[in-house]
This record gives sequence, structure tokens and C-alpha cells, in this order.
Amino acid sequence: MLTVNPDVVWVDSDDEVRLYHPGTGEFQTLNATAARIWRKLATGAEIDDVVRDLAAEFEAHEDQDRRLIDRDVRQFVAELSELGLLGTGLATEPGQ
Repeated sequence: MLTVNPDVVWVDSDDEVRLYHPGTGEFQTLNATAARIWRKLATGAEIDDVVRDLAAEFEAHEDQDRRLIDRDVRQFVAELSELGLLGTGLATEPGQ
């Protein structure tokens, strides 16, 4: 199960999420869509659940649209993992 790296400090603000990884000194600001994905992952959602929820939110009724969302979510999750922002363990709440 993917979870937020417990070392990452994050703040949920309006339509974005701001992240700080103290191990790398890197700051990230996630736009509204990326923030939606982050929030879902932070509450323990699986990738398939995130894809399903986003497809419903964006009214993606065509298979091609759902495949595009699936691909984009998986690429985004891979990038977050490579940056050390996601890992295994317990999810954390904002600012912890």
C-alpha cells in the first residue's frame, strides 16, 4: 500500500497541497488535480480507487478517457515515489 512518507511535511491549502521533504530539502506545490490525488493517497486509497474516483469526478465515460486518467495517475504516483514523497508505512495528516 502506498502511503505518504512520514518525513514529508505537507499543508493542504485551498486548491493546492504544498509539500516539503526535509531529507532532500525539496519543496513541491501540487495543483488542484494533483492535490486531489495526493489527498486520496494520504487517506489510504489504492491507485485503482483514485483512478475510479477521478474518472467519476471528471465524468470520463469513454474507455479512452479512463485509460488516460489511469496512465496519468500511475505516472504521477511513480514520480512522487521517485522523489521519496510516497513510501510504505502509516499515512500522515497534514503538517505532521
